[in-house]
Amino acid sequence: MFKFKGDMKPIIKHLNKTQKKQIPYAAAQAINSTLFDVMKAEKAQMPEKLDRPTPFTMKAFRINKAKKTELIGDIHITPERWKYLKYQVEGGTRTGNIGVPTRNAKLNKYGNIPMRRKGLIKKKNQFISKIGNVAGVWERSKSGTKLIVAFEPSVSYEPRFPFHKIAKGVARKKFQRNFKRSLSRAIASAR
Repeated sequence: MFKFKGDMKPIIKHLNKTQKKQIPYAAAQAINSTLFDVMKAEKAQMPEKLDRPTPFTMKAFRINKAKKTELIGDIHITPERWKYLKYQVEGGTRTGNIGVPTRNAKLNKYGNIPMRRKGLIKKKNQFISKIGNVAGVWERSKSGTKLIVAFEPSVSYEPRFPFHKIAKGVARKKFQRNFKRSLSRAIASAR
């Protein structure tokens, strides 16, 4: 989740009483516009920072909008996507039997094992076993046995997707402009 605070004092110090009544509405609109600007930037950066993100991954972001009665909004990564994206955002180590594709694996256009949720064994000649000191999914062929997916006890990740840095940069750049624009519209439509 990303949070930021915007300074509205320089903009509102010259307003009259009637105009100041529009501030909560304008602030909520500015927060929401800024959150959508952040989401657009996050989506644009994802293919730059991550290797071939899937359409599912590209839809990772959700926004909780601000209201004029509650001037708080947020952008976050959905929980089902955070399970794997947290390693790209924060880095860290996954533990357990983690299936890591080898160069023998057939991968989809996103670099993933196709239909992985249905299991790692895709053909009748594939099996899970430990051969030598290597556990994984193996495939028998006329030329012998080859490793398709290795099971690793842990996999370490370096942070690759600067979610918070992108959000802070966009919010810093866009909030004041969004607030001025929202306030001008709110004052123009005030009764």
